[in-house]
Amino acid sequence: MTEDGAKVQVAAVADRLWDDMLELWPLIGTSVGDDRADDRLDDLGEDGRADQERRLRHAADAAAAIERTSLADDDRAMLDIVDAITGRGLAQLHHRLDRLQAANHLAGPATTLGDVASLQLADTSERLDRYVGRLRSFPTYLEQAAQVVREGVDTGVVPPRVVAERTVAALDRLLALDVHESPALIPVADGSDADRDRVIAAVREAVNPAHESFAAMLRDELLPHATETIGITALPGGDALYATEIFGWTSLPLDPLETHELGLERFAAIQQERHEVAASLGYSTPAEGIAAHTASGANTATTPEQLVAMAEDQVRRSWEVAPSFFGMLPSANCQVRRVEEFREADSPFAFYLPPTEDGSRPGTYYINAYDLPDRALHHVASVTYHESNPGHHFQIAIEQEMAGRPPLRRFGAGMASGAFVEGWGLYAERLADEMDLYLDGWERLGLLDNQAHRAARLVTDTGIHALGWSRERSITLLEDGGQTHTDAVIEIDRYIALPGQALCYMIGLIEIERAREASTTGAHDAASLRAFHDRVLSLGQLPLPSFRRVFGTG
Repeated sequence: MTEDGAKVQVAAVADRLWDDMLELWPLIGTSVGDDRADDRLDDLGEDGRADQERRLRHAADAAAAIERTSLADDDRAMLDIVDAITGRGLAQLHHRLDRLQAANHLAGPATTLGDVASLQLADTSERLDRYVGRLRSFPTYLEQAAQVVREGVDTGVVPPRVVAERTVAALDRLLALDVHESPALIPVADGSDADRDRVIAAVREAVNPAHESFAAMLRDELLPHATETIGITALPGGDALYATEIFGWTSLPLDPLETHELGLERFAAIQQERHEVAASLGYSTPAEGIAAHTASGANTATTPEQLVAMAEDQVRRSWEVAPSFFGMLPSANCQVRRVEEFREADSPFAFYLPPTEDGSRPGTYYINAYDLPDRALHHVASVTYHESNPGHHFQIAIEQEMAGRPPLRRFGAGMASGAFVEGWGLYAERLADEMDLYLDGWERLGLLDNQAHRAARLVTDTGIHALGWSRERSITLLEDGGQTHTDAVIEIDRYIALPGQALCYMIGLIEIERAREASTTGAHDAASLRAFHDRVLSLGQLPLPSFRRVFGTG
């Protein structure tokens, strides 16, 4: 087969899988601005699972039939992405991980309304019709989720009590809102009274009753059976479940014990750096310095607006200095928004949502103002550079703007490469120091606190899910690395709820560090760094084995 013929075959497989993904998971389309399925939610029932398996199996078989040895690099990378997405999806179906995901306070059906409200547009009559249709589909969607939870109870595959309780609490907070304060109104905030009335009616008649029924089911049927253990390996077939999640998130078959030891080594090295910075600030330990800084009042925001303004200034400055380190830039900067109050208690300190293809929704960096007295301002800078510039905004927005690539690679590759995505974010935090973006020793200490946090994630994720660590022991380790108690609790409960996800950050960073060393042979001049950064960003989000092949670091 000619190179052109192979390219056509690869593109056909990728395009078919992308279209299937938009059908299977309609919020993917919403997130990138493809509104064709904006009137629907996922089919969580038996028919939906069968449809997933059929479509993913077809794509996997079609990709496997293509001879790869003579493929161009871009085409081989595209098939690697297809393999990773289909392999992960089929493994999750085989192990029925949906039984854990159906009652999850971070990435389950209880969070869907907030996700939809953050992503969906309702600024035309057609879009409003689709949005109202989606709202009215919540009863079927949440009843399907309830049935999945019941299947989990019957088989003993249920989430830990802390996750189940957080999920119920999140639903209770949502239901406590007056219907006129529902997050469902976000997409029609600038609409007419008639538009808002249609949404309010859908919330009153469909959305809220569905959430009330789901919350009652979780309270009455799940909580009595939720596990007191917190590790996934304590469940029936738990070792295989954890291996599936590790591979799905990192694209590598990591050994939990080896990963745990790697985390301990990295944590110890970063702790030494933290002590050195604390000494430069005049304190014998990082804890002593942070306590004094906090007691002075300089480390605490007094209002959410102050926190958001700080993040906005960091986003502006990082955008301005970026051309010295990148030849390739997104077409527009990102915006900063506060995490909505109805979901801030369970959300991480910050996260990023990519822009739509048509620019109708810009890339958005969300920052969490929950429990301000226990939010450390010296952490904000490194979080900003991770989520915005030169972190996820650069990485994802640039990839989406590569118009010559198949949409699966531009918009869907993140499902294949969580470790590369988060590894770049963590790399960006360190790079920001080279870019002179940290204003003082406190922000540099915050960088190291957050780097220690990512090393501690290797320790705590494997500790919780493979070594029987307790929640309290895990929280303490994060606090020892410089995290506040509020952040440590939210984070550990996140690792309990999403086994394997916390491994992405440090594992991905290590791969990028190796690639930089191989590409620049240790050179740190501006031209070498720009060339390396542009090469990495031009690749887009790849599974780590593919990334290793490109840089010869496997």
